Amino acid sequence: MIDGFKVVNGGIQSLIQDSGRFGFNHLGITTSGPMDQESFYWANKLCRNDPNAPAIEVTIGGLELEAKLSTYIAITGAEVPITLNDQNIKMWETIPISKGEILKFGYMLKGMRAYLATAGGFIVKNVFGSCATTVRESIGGLSQNGIPLKASDLIPCKSYKFLPPLKCETKPSHIDNEIMRSSSTIRVILGYQSEDFSNDQKDIFFNSEYEISERNDRMGIRILGRKIQSSITNMLSEGICLGAIQIPQDGQPIILMNDRQTIGGYPKIGSIISDDLDKLSQLNQGDKLNFQVISKEEAHNLLSLRYFRINKNTPRIDSRALALQVQKLLVKNNCRGMSSISKFLPKDAYFRAAKLLNENHRLVFIGTGFPVNGSFETDGPLGAMAIYESIKIMGGEPYIVCDNPLCDAIKHKFNTIEIKPGDDSSLDIINKYNPSLIISIERPGKNKDGRYYNMRGVDISDKCANFDSFFENAGCPKISIGDGGNEIGMGNVESHLYDLNIKPSSTTCDELLVADVSNWAAHGLLAILSVISNKNLLEDWNNEKMLKLLCSLGAVDGVSGKSSVTEDGFSPKESEFVIKNLKRLSCLC
Repeated sequence: MIDGFKVVNGGIQSLIQDSGRFGFNHLGITTSGPMDQESFYWANKLCRNDPNAPAIEVTIGGLELEAKLSTYIAITGAEVPITLNDQNIKMWETIPISKGEILKFGYMLKGMRAYLATAGGFIVKNVFGSCATTVRESIGGLSQNGIPLKASDLIPCKSYKFLPPLKCETKPSHIDNEIMRSSSTIRVILGYQSEDFSNDQKDIFFNSEYEISERNDRMGIRILGRKIQSSITNMLSEGICLGAIQIPQDGQPIILMNDRQTIGGYPKIGSIISDDLDKLSQLNQGDKLNFQVISKEEAHNLLSLRYFRINKNTPRIDSRALALQVQKLLVKNNCRGMSSISKFLPKDAYFRAAKLLNENHRLVFIGTGFPVNGSFETDGPLGAMAIYESIKIMGGEPYIVCDNPLCDAIKHKFNTIEIKPGDDSSLDIINKYNPSLIISIERPGKNKDGRYYNMRGVDISDKCANFDSFFENAGCPKISIGDGGNEIGMGNVESHLYDLNIKPSSTTCDELLVADVSNWAAHGLLAILSVISNKNLLEDWNNEKMLKLLCSLGAVDGVSGKSSVTEDGFSPKESEFVIKNLKRLSCLC
């Protein structure tokens, strides 16, 4: 059974719409589709949907839905207050919604229509090639009979775990500007029947202000103002295009909209250009408008500019929102309690760390290497290598700072600086290289007693060189990555670590990142850095290949202590799944 959204309140009028029903006018079936096409397009774009994916057009407001699954939504169009579980949410950006949450639309503050899209689009059967709801023709919609959404309806859709947190930075001009003006200018192309209107009548129409009447809906908009007349007294019915301006016998113009009849017998002075129909659809009763005649050539140019504007205006990833999603993804297994610890860190910790790295990548020390059974574990060095390669791509100079046997194993492939147990040379090294940033990843951190311990509480001090002193002595920013509580940087949350039954590190840092596996945190950091720097830093990273290389150099799994191509017990396939999801969240694939 497919879940979706249960309708609690259908509002004033809420309709399922896709881009429309085309090719059936000869059967008397109109096109329907979204009244505000650009807002509809943007709702789907923010959900990374096909442009034709079904969405909900909410007129005036009042729609209330209960999520029966977890997914992502986007709401665009007219300005309307919206709450999710009674908390205000923003329009024009991707929003996660969880099973059981209640989405409520208030009533439009500016404009008439808003659009709700969900990741993957709503799943609705087509009638004549489209699911667009046409109430007048009793076609389309959830039950294929043209009925608007009503209480107890279930609108099917799919659950989505990961979707990039996208944001529209530049809203369409008719949303950002036009609906706030006292009078809107609507551009018109004259039709062949305009010759049946005298110059005086055309002057009246194009130099007068009109007002939207109470008789306006998806079929047409009657406007009130100075009357105009045509010399035509009788004519045969003929096909009618979207935006046609009919002049009935009472002289008050009617603009035909998406659900218009397919033929009509009133003379038409012209048609509104497509670029202004979106604007018109957001005008409410009492709003003022005037008309301006333009040539076909100008209309074609404006249409080309419209397509260019829409294609150029791509959504931006919200890096702070991305950081929160990355954090949730990387601690969801909660192997060693890091999901609980993450709650005590800034929600945008990954963003803050990525920003530090982006601004301070000139010369970076990357400290890593956790001693296990006379060797070093795979978790830490692998992430350090990924960070190392990314810093090189960005034009920086990275150094991996570690003790043996890790240093001897990798020094032929990476710039390394060796540190030795019992020999604190941090000040000399800092003065020689003058690092702009120091990163530690899965590096043992001193307990408050000055000793180093593994996760089982075993003292490993005689096997650990002192990298903590780099954090204590250097004046540059410091980032730490850990997954258990005994690593450098965990001093930031030391008071919360004793519940994990470990001997935690007390060494602090500027930005602390936690994950189920420290290597995964490195990839999460680089995913966000890719967005900030506009460079795909994960594009050429082959995690399994580098893991096998590390194992061939003597690395062991940190959990089992054995030589195996794993990271803290996780297979290459599991790590690749995490990296793939990070790429999806960051639009890197």
